[in-house]
Amino acid sequence: MFLKQVIVVEGKTDVQKIKQAFPGDELEFLITNGLGFDETFLEVCKKTNAARGIIVMTDPDGPGNKIRARINEYLDFKCANAFVDKKNIKNTRKIGIAEAELTDIVFALENAITFNGDQNPSLSWDDYLQHEFNLAANRKKIAAYFAWSEKINAKTLFKWLNYTGLTVEAVLEILRESNAS
Repeated sequence: MFLKQVIVVEGKTDVQKIKQAFPGDELEFLITNGLGFDETFLEVCKKTNAARGIIVMTDPDGPGNKIRARINEYLDFKCANAFVDKKNIKNTRKIGIAEAELTDIVFALENAITFNGDQNPSLSWDDYLQHEFNLAANRKKIAAYFAWSEKINAKTLFKWLNYTGLTVEAVLEILRESNAS
């Protein structure tokens, strides 16, 4: 698998783990070094995203979600995001990319979701509420489908569904699939 995009991760151990998942591939990375990155780093992300694209792949924990949010907001939600489901991480002390299974890393990068921030909303707030996508049980099912945090709030889920361009029918299908499993 060859990625032209640059992968944004939190640390060097994440880089090492992702390289294990893609031996022989010449992947490139931007490392945030945790939450301590500044506007200069965000500008590098912006320029890299404009030139080649980036894939944000942060840990599925609180700090990782904050890092992902800051980068996405800075880029007006116009970048790709790869998500590793924290339920699949066996380590109980640390929940991160470095602790994820190689197959989960490959799956996450192969199924990265592109957010298109300037796109017209594909889902109205009225439709969102009418179909009860905002209910906790439905939010969890939708989040699980994408390996997003199960703690995603209703407003963020609404935004993210629109950033991915999903329609009511597509979200209903996700919920039907979830109920069938």
